[in-house]
Amino acid sequence: MNTVSIVLAVILAIICVVTAVADFKTIPQVLQTMERLRLPLRIIPALGVAKLAGALGLLVGLSIDALLVYSAICLTVYFALATWFHLRVKDDLVETAPAATLSLVSLATLLTAI
Repeated sequence: MNTVSIVLAVILAIICVVTAVADFKTIPQVLQTMERLRLPLRIIPALGVAKLAGALGLLVGLSIDALLVYSAICLTVYFALATWFHLRVKDDLVETAPAATLSLVSLATLLTAI
C-alpha cells in the first residue's frame, strides 16, 4: 500500500460517511434524487448502511490490505451502479457527475491498493 492509496481511501471513506448521514437523515435532496431515479424510498437506509460499511472497510483496510481491496471493489460497483441509474433516467451532467466521480475515485483506490 502506498501514500496515494491511503489518501484516496481516507477521502473516499469521509465522503461515504457524510453521504450516509444524509441518507439516514433523509434530507430533501436525497428524497428528490431517489424519486427522480425512480427508486423506492424504503431503500435509502440500506444505501446508507452500504456506504458506512464501505467506509469502515476502507479505514480498517488501511491495516488489512485485502479488506481495503474488497471494500474498494464493492464501492466501485456501488458507485458504478449509481452512475448507471442516473444515466438510465437521462440525468444531466450536474446530477450524474458526483456518482461517476466517486466511481472513478473508488476505482483509483482499488488500482492503487493492489
